[in-house]
Amino acid sequence: MKQALFFIVLCFLPAVLWAQAHKWHGTNQDARYPDVNLQDNWPTSGLEIKQSYTGIGEGYGSPSVSEEGLFIAGMHDSTGYIYHFTHEGELVWKTSYGRDFTFRFPGSRGTPTLNEGNLYYSGAHGDAVCLDMKTGKKIWHVNIFEKYSGELIKWGYTESPLVYRDLVILQPGGPKVSLCALSKHDGSVVWETALEGNANAYCSPKLIEHNGDTLVMVNLDFNLVIFDPNTGNVRIKHPLTEKRGNHSNEPFYKEGQIFYSSGYGEGSVMFQINDEKQRLDTLWQNTNFDSKLSGIQVVDELIYGTADQKKHWAAVRWDTGEEVFTTREIKPGSFVMADGKFFIFTEDAKVVLAKPTSTGFDIISRFQSPAHPAVHAYAHPVIWQGDLFVRFNDHIWRYRISK
Repeated sequence: MKQALFFIVLCFLPAVLWAQAHKWHGTNQDARYPDVNLQDNWPTSGLEIKQSYTGIGEGYGSPSVSEEGLFIAGMHDSTGYIYHFTHEGELVWKTSYGRDFTFRFPGSRGTPTLNEGNLYYSGAHGDAVCLDMKTGKKIWHVNIFEKYSGELIKWGYTESPLVYRDLVILQPGGPKVSLCALSKHDGSVVWETALEGNANAYCSPKLIEHNGDTLVMVNLDFNLVIFDPNTGNVRIKHPLTEKRGNHSNEPFYKEGQIFYSSGYGEGSVMFQINDEKQRLDTLWQNTNFDSKLSGIQVVDELIYGTADQKKHWAAVRWDTGEEVFTTREIKPGSFVMADGKFFIFTEDAKVVLAKPTSTGFDIISRFQSPAHPAVHAYAHPVIWQGDLFVRFNDHIWRYRISK
């Protein structure tokens, strides 16, 4: 019996690993990957590059990885492309999805979403596309800016599409329609939600399970919104005060509570969902922990991330918001987690291994990636089957991190 169970688990393990890297921040969109038995430290000279992927153009989005290879968005001469590479670094196809962002921090933004043989992406000018993963052939294309008079926001419309059942959920941010769901099969409209004056806030929609219901939460420029993915009906709309409309970190849900953090000194808030009154009640606030781009991790009741104005890494308590740890030993950046370890890519393109502790985290190893000198290395790392992928602009480097 045990042998049969082990065989079943072994058969399904590759599928589980594949699922964890098929969209922005993995299956649960929490930047946690299932890989285990990863190296506890790295050589002082750094990890050797297993594979490089080059020529992908300007951009800040992370790759999606599957058994078929690597999928990434990038911009050349104002045109955005999706690239499909084999694991050996050979280009299989590239397909244009339309214009991309050429102003402040030019380049692509989002991460492609892989689902049942197709790829979904939405560019900075509202070009939502569905491509065949094998061929790159365009199955459908809808410009949600043109359809809903969406706004080209200051730093470029940014989101990674959420595919839920047969729906692709997007945020056109128009004056009347802020949220919409398209059929993943043909791009036809399934539902539209009118939230007047709520534009995209650089945040991707995220699924949560709350009291037996599947819901979606997302930051818009003026509100944190929780809604039904099947209908678009809004359950909760909570006002956000940061006036720049930059709320790129997805909120983090746990047991009826939601942690929210935004930069520019707005800081962090812990909310309790009040189902009876359909609102969020504030439990605590911490204006010093104003995480803007890093993402967050929650480990043993500590919340980790970066503080935007103070330019350091920090950790605060989940229950009180009390700050328990800060460090400037490494620059701010982004991070993901696997096997009880943090894998950090700093804004100056250093690759760092850290171990969370009860009082913060310990830096174990670090090295400089080939991007040197570098600033604005904003792409978040990805882990897939024991390999770490980091992107800086036109390049992706792949490192072996398993033992």
